Amino acid sequence: MHAELLDPSDLHIQRCAQALQSGELVAFPTETVFGLGAAVSQLGAIEGIFKAKGRPSEHPLIAHVAPGADLTGWVAELTPTMQKLMNAFWPGPLTLVVPKGERMPFEVTGGQNSVGIRCPSHPVAIELLKATGVPVAAPSANRFGKVSPTRASHVLAELGDRIPFILDGDVPEVGIESTIVSLLDDQPAILRPGAITAEQIEAVLGVPVKSHGEVSKTPNANPRVSGALEKHYSPDAKVWVLPASELAALELQDKTLCVGWTDEFLAQADALREKFGEVLVEALSDKPGEVAKALYATLRQADELACRQVLFEKPGQTPVWEAVNDRLKRASA
Repeated sequence: MHAELLDPSDLHIQRCAQALQSGELVAFPTETVFGLGAAVSQLGAIEGIFKAKGRPSEHPLIAHVAPGADLTGWVAELTPTMQKLMNAFWPGPLTLVVPKGERMPFEVTGGQNSVGIRCPSHPVAIELLKATGVPVAAPSANRFGKVSPTRASHVLAELGDRIPFILDGDVPEVGIESTIVSLLDDQPAILRPGAITAEQIEAVLGVPVKSHGEVSKTPNANPRVSGALEKHYSPDAKVWVLPASELAALELQDKTLCVGWTDEFLAQADALREKFGEVLVEALSDKPGEVAKALYATLRQADELACRQVLFEKPGQTPVWEAVNDRLKRASA
């Protein structure tokens, strides 16, 4: 098998929708990362996702729906809390974990009675979901545990020999996976940080939201969700997350990529390059959203350049950096 890379024309979107309806896999862009999709009504295709990725079957998938889709039967009920969050953040990078409906297969939920569901904002994803007519289960379109793809070329390089179709589209605006919020208990809880913060959700709901930091202290008390493994989003290169003050003392022996945004870090990285030679320096924006957007492509670049390690500048410890910190913590585990 060799994946067919398709431009996002109306004809190709219809073709990919028909492929999903007939039980085939399609990789497609969202505003977060590229997803590997199967129609939730096609159990053989859902099994194919796990096989293509090398992903354990107990790891739940996120069901993607089109704007305005009828959720009857896919979720147990549409609660006022769900409706508030959907009105505020859908389409967008927010996944809601809620009790599943009778139509949602356990193969999608990892055997759990809850399901993660979201409505992406990428125009190609929206048109594909509309044309497909049923929710599409889609984890990131990469091999299990590896760096998520933010380009069609990433998907082609990693899964091109395992799936039939890759639908291209604009580069994802967000660049990291969606925020996952659980609505299973009285207090909403962040199970995976993303571009939408706990503070934004609190502002909409008018109630406290349990932060990801609080949730991570009791991991076994929460439903299993995507992207929660201790080691995840990892390139072949070893990832280190360091403040600028620690660079000067390093003794580098392997080809290294230094990635940062402050003048201090970049100056220290340049000094390492002068001292050790095989050091590459990548300067990013100092804005959390821009770092998130570039993060996965930068980690993949380290492998493409045959670097043995990546020295990534330690981000701030404020809420706006939480999602980037989470991905770097898992990549460097």
